[in-house]
Amino acid sequence: MSLILAINAGINSSVGLFKDGRPVICVEEERINRVKNWFGFPDQALQYLLSEKYFNPKDLTDIAICDEVVNDISREKFYRRYDYHYNYGKLLAYNIKLERTKLDIKNKLKSAGLYKSYVQARQEQSEDKSYHKELYNKIASYGLDILKIIHVEHHLCHAASAYYGLATDINEPYLVFTLDGGGDNLRSTVSIGKKGNIERKSAGNEYSVGNIYSAITHHLGFRSHEHEYKLMGLAPYVNQDYAEKYKGFFEHYLKLVNDDTEFANPYFINHSVFFAEVIKNLTGSRFDNIAAGLQAFTEEIVVRWVKGNIRKYGIKKILCSGGVFMNVKLNKLLSQLPEVEYIDVFPSCGDESNIFGAAFHVHNSKYNKACSLLSSYTLGPAPSNDLTTALEKYKGHITIEQSDSIYESVAAMLSDNMIVAHCSGNMEFGARALGNRSILANPSQMQNINKINKSVKKRDFWMPFAPAMLWEDAHTMINIPSSLAQQGSPYMMFAFDTKVNMRDNIICGIHQADFTARAQTVTQEKHPALHAIIKAFKAKTGTPCVLNTSFNLHGYPIVTNTKQAVEVLLNSEIDVLVIDNYIIRRKQ
Repeated sequence: MSLILAINAGINSSVGLFKDGRPVICVEEERINRVKNWFGFPDQALQYLLSEKYFNPKDLTDIAICDEVVNDISREKFYRRYDYHYNYGKLLAYNIKLERTKLDIKNKLKSAGLYKSYVQARQEQSEDKSYHKELYNKIASYGLDILKIIHVEHHLCHAASAYYGLATDINEPYLVFTLDGGGDNLRSTVSIGKKGNIERKSAGNEYSVGNIYSAITHHLGFRSHEHEYKLMGLAPYVNQDYAEKYKGFFEHYLKLVNDDTEFANPYFINHSVFFAEVIKNLTGSRFDNIAAGLQAFTEEIVVRWVKGNIRKYGIKKILCSGGVFMNVKLNKLLSQLPEVEYIDVFPSCGDESNIFGAAFHVHNSKYNKACSLLSSYTLGPAPSNDLTTALEKYKGHITIEQSDSIYESVAAMLSDNMIVAHCSGNMEFGARALGNRSILANPSQMQNINKINKSVKKRDFWMPFAPAMLWEDAHTMINIPSSLAQQGSPYMMFAFDTKVNMRDNIICGIHQADFTARAQTVTQEKHPALHAIIKAFKAKTGTPCVLNTSFNLHGYPIVTNTKQAVEVLLNSEIDVLVIDNYIIRRKQ
């Protein structure tokens, strides 16, 4: 038997407990400390697991650490480095020639007002090298045995999460792709998973699609490693001719070689150099045109990379992980390739989910070879933990009633165009709300988009919401490629073309420019409560679908417990909050 604690102490930090390879509880640090996209050691999440007695430290067989080299990187440090590279890029862009002497570089940086940020960035990078001792001391301070620590390389974490978590047949070969902004000096890998083993076939440390996408996100005034999805959502509004024009710019900096199987940069490039090129060539260009060109470039080069490797290895079942595959429009194109027989993408496949790959790899390498270790992604705390105390605390501000038929009650409220926050069962892991911490609405009434945005979400006007639909009826609303016919999209990792005759019925959940939908296909097995709500809604309206967006205030993580859920209700214009079989409203 294995009992593995997995820790991601980097970007979007997280912790998880795995028994015999399968997740027991997994929590992101942001859900406990309430700082969205937290970087660093998951102190409060780990403390939560210990305080709730999910495990005894003495019983752990292993402690799996994501990444061979763990950097002490906070959000503040991370974004200071982006600012530094951007400002240094300005120097390069404006042809301020730097002589090959430290004194001249220092003087030029000082004259541009950049020397302080340069020194700070260099100092912080040098400090990163000594963090392992501090990391081990911190782990030991929780009563954990550091002799049980096993480091798992960054891209192996990504690959292992996809293969061991998603492969449905351990004897079948799968082509496993990983692609992101970088970790452990790699940014892309191609592996073959078969019979419980992962064999890496190629790897690259090029300035990648992930780096380019994050850099442009920063250049356009958004937050990199967080707002890339906004550029993806903006792209379909742009004329294709403009998209093609700007796609050509990006093609200068990243190529495919070896019959389209590996990435390569035509010349040396890093963040500073790339920012210099962007500033020189794109300053004054419309931000939507840049976004469209970037998305078109991303789609084309990654599709070619996947096709090239399928040709090379002759394997048509593919699995994907890494931050670039959070791009659901890219995933849509991959799912539609005639070369792809089967595809799946690990849910919320940024660095937060590397705890799954780390634990899966350790379990597989030491204890038992197994696949399909992921059966659920609702792996966090339940609101029942603080239900009584929270309702008592806020009883002067809310009304409470109980329903013996809660799913029918929710469906009735949705059919009356009420905005319903649903907080029941175990919290979802990752970036997607999957029904247990969701804001739900009638998808056929366009005013619900503005109502949700005004009351709670404050989303950019061009960003679509998503539909959650019954898997058994999904084919009536979206075109499902044969590569997804078996597994669907239970974790919202793919976009789909919608059926013309059903668009009015689900208009709130589709992209208003290209009519695609980032659909969640809901089964009774994986998401029983949401399935029951949609089924009841279908009985009332004929539409087997609801609008689904994450239950959180703008700028904050998804709610974890009853207290946070009630606070969002009181600080927004959500009509009603449902927790288990309780219906909660603000007092008038």
